Amino acid sequence: MNLQLEPHIPGSSDVPIRPGMLDGITIMRYAHMYRERTSGGVEQYLRHLNEGLLQRHRMTILQMCLTRDEASDAIEIENVGFGRILWVPVAIRQTNSVLVDLPKRIAYLYRRTLQLQQHDATARRYAAASSLRGLFRLGHLRYKITILSDRLQQLLVTQNVDLLALHWLTYDTVALISRSLGVKIPFVFINHFDNARLSLPRTYQCIARAAGIGTVSSQGIPHRLRDRCVNLSDAIDIDLFSPSNGRPMQPPARPVVLLPARIGVGKGHYDLIEAARILIARKLDFDLCFAGAVESQSLRQELLRTAAAAGLEDRVRFLGEVSAKEIRDLFALSSVVVLPSYSEGMPRVILEAQAMKKPVVAYDCGGMPEAVLPNETGFLVKTGDVEALADRVNLLLKDHALRLRMGERGREFVSQRFSISALIQRHESFYLSALSRARTDRRGAVGAHSAGSPRDTPAAQTSRKGTAACI
Repeated sequence: MNLQLEPHIPGSSDVPIRPGMLDGITIMRYAHMYRERTSGGVEQYLRHLNEGLLQRHRMTILQMCLTRDEASDAIEIENVGFGRILWVPVAIRQTNSVLVDLPKRIAYLYRRTLQLQQHDATARRYAAASSLRGLFRLGHLRYKITILSDRLQQLLVTQNVDLLALHWLTYDTVALISRSLGVKIPFVFINHFDNARLSLPRTYQCIARAAGIGTVSSQGIPHRLRDRCVNLSDAIDIDLFSPSNGRPMQPPARPVVLLPARIGVGKGHYDLIEAARILIARKLDFDLCFAGAVESQSLRQELLRTAAAAGLEDRVRFLGEVSAKEIRDLFALSSVVVLPSYSEGMPRVILEAQAMKKPVVAYDCGGMPEAVLPNETGFLVKTGDVEALADRVNLLLKDHALRLRMGERGREFVSQRFSISALIQRHESFYLSALSRARTDRRGAVGAHSAGSPRDTPAAQTSRKGTAACI
């Protein structure tokens, strides 16, 4: 992997970070990701980030990963580059009703938390009492989704964590933040979604004491946080997503319009089906493909019914979750890539499509204006304007020369702006700044007499500790 310093992103640091400057640092990442999932923006973001950091620094990364119900609780160690990733499984369980399922949930939670604490070498009597307290303290019984992340609080201390990085906020992160602050471990928050979420009162309250706040775009940051937010942006593998590597299985019989997003609320599948109905009425001949993990089977069934009612049942295909190589080949197969999401941070699939020289059409929301050069690499239309969406897709399907011109400009744009090496450099600066700020805050709390002590420098701290203790 080539990890040279890349062009500057507004809001990021201009100071280059040398390999090894984060040696000995241990980072714990809280993120709702599945280790085995091959798609998903956050999953791919963190895989590129973790691998890139470990190719340059002797670090340890504790990476939280979600598991379903009774999956293994064992922490697995993966050696990468100069460092390692400790995969920490966190059980997640969803129910349809908080009240109806309450007895089963109490039994499940008690059994699972007891099992976890004994697995982490906690005495049975203490583990039982702690499990009962945890049922109510963390709010596990209040929500339809239960996240058993309690063990992360213990690992903060036992694994000598230097920095807690939150890539998601849910009810259980409040306790994790409180624990990190209690043991003097700084935390940062990285928002991967629309920056409008930063305006939510609960979000603002959670991140008020963060040592750093990162975003994936500079669009829509609340005024009171503008001076604190750093634009970390996103990145894709330019070499993987190259037109020369795309291998469509066979030329399509009709032009393909691709929507590469999970089947979930707010991704705009209904809007594209309606736009397709408009285009079919205009006598355009094409197929519509939805590629992405199915988050809601009921939504998928409703989309199928909607397509059938519009007379599109033989033109709409649901491809399910696909790998990075498979989505690359689907881009190669497609004529136009569409993402009519109602909310986005920095949409990775839009970057990947442009890298594959495909013009894009998307709703103008969140970080879209930074992911697309309007009228140069694609079109942005007003969110919810299905007629305008259909018009832009119509234009691109009819104008082959325009598709080629936008495609060439798109790859040039993404190659210059969204390389993995640039992403790594931005995060390195972000982490060092957060650690430095936290260290300064601690010095202020204990008095000026310790400000010049060599043992307070990052290098001195990490040289004493080395890499984190083994599980």
